[in-house]
Amino acid sequence: MKGRKPSSENVVPLKSEDGGGANFEARAAARARELRPAELPFDVRAIYDRIAPPLCDPRKNRLNETNIFMFEQLCWTISRYEKLRLDVRENGETYESETRNGVQLKSRPEVGQLNETWRQMRALASDFGMTPSAERGLQTSGQMGFNFDDDDGFD
Repeated sequence: MKGRKPSSENVVPLKSEDGGGANFEARAAARARELRPAELPFDVRAIYDRIAPPLCDPRKNRLNETNIFMFEQLCWTISRYEKLRLDVRENGETYESETRNGVQLKSRPEVGQLNETWRQMRALASDFGMTPSAERGLQTSGQMGFNFDDDDGFD
């Protein structure tokens, strides 16, 4: 190896565990537990425990005290969506109805509720950067190619 050998005074030690080192997963899980609302039912709590830690990761830091209420609403919406999806899977999307025009196939009301819940869930997930396009939007640092440093005479 070429070059000068490093001396011990040039070496920067790693940060300690409580000092915010590189243990991102453990820190994210601890932060998610800290932010979790206390009165969540089992199914909503399971959803929270599944999707909150990646958002609490210090590299993303998308979940905090100010937006925990909306994240809780997302968890409730996902729970509702899963229940409706199971109902539609078991009972089908349509039913037969006898009218004066004969037998007709009609859409079950749960299908409309499932669709509306999907839209709500998708909007909330997008707000937290949980879709690919929303994540790309959160990672951008603004428009590229503009330079405002030069003085072009406009006041």
